[in-house]
Amino acid sequence: MQIEFLSAEAEIDPDNDNVDVAVHLDDGRTYIFLVATPNNIYWCMDNERVDYFFGTPPLFLRKLTRDNVERAIGALLNEPRFLEAYGALQSSDGP
Repeated sequence: MQIEFLSAEAEIDPDNDNVDVAVHLDDGRTYIFLVATPNNIYWCMDNERVDYFFGTPPLFLRKLTRDNVERAIGALLNEPRFLEAYGALQSSDGP
């Protein structure tokens, strides 16, 4: 598995941010995940002046760091039913 941040990692606020992450699996499939901190969802609602949030379900992290992203994605891959719920398949050269 290879994890690719689709934004500059140096610009990420680990306490309040969201970012798309590409996960390239060994079997040729690539999934995109939205990873976010809970604070960022509140920030998004405040920014839009709404009391709700919907969209791609985020994979929540206490702190948005590469290490936390890798651990969370690794845990998610151990539960295959969550792969399709949280990830959007982008390409498939595998099963």
